[in-house]
Amino acid sequence: MNPEIVVHSSVHEVDFWKRYRVLLRMIKALVEREHLILALQGEGSIPEKTRDEAVGSIKAEHAQNLGVFHDFLVNFINMSLLGLHHVDITLEFSFYSAGPILSERICIHVDQHKKKLPYEEGQRFLSALSWILEEDQPDASLVRLYEVYQERYDRGQDADLNRCTLALQKEVYPGSIFHATLRLPAEAFIEPEFGQIPTTPDRE
Repeated sequence: MNPEIVVHSSVHEVDFWKRYRVLLRMIKALVEREHLILALQGEGSIPEKTRDEAVGSIKAEHAQNLGVFHDFLVNFINMSLLGLHHVDITLEFSFYSAGPILSERICIHVDQHKKKLPYEEGQRFLSALSWILEEDQPDASLVRLYEVYQERYDRGQDADLNRCTLALQKEVYPGSIFHATLRLPAEAFIEPEFGQIPTTPDRE
């Protein structure tokens, strides 16, 4: 039987920060592609048909790249669990009681480093929270969900205090809209059950 191979912590550190730099380069490339799409869409000197075909092709490629980026992000977050790094995600979003729920900004925090992620990542994670719009009090449902994660990550056994925060504001004019800022350990966002409140006998 082959002995278990143990990777020295320094090797893990080098690989971790190497992947972080790759993550930054991927984000930069995605932002540049978004700027290119916007520039082409506003370019009036190109024939409309040619412009639309070019934009459509770039958008299709961009969508594929976003999928690749998401997979890389998930792997990076999983890798962070093997070391001593804090990787959190802050998700800023807004919603009306009758919907929709929209991402405004999403950032990843790697120790003391903060970087904005693509808008699409925020919308992807928010899809797991769309159920709160079906509740009589969606803001209260969001608070209940937050309390589940706060109990798990800030108060549970071996918890790391103060990694979870929720700021919630209600705008009453000209329309009733909620603005929320949710910060959780990044691992919470990539779990299959993210956004679900565990069923308890009281709620059955």
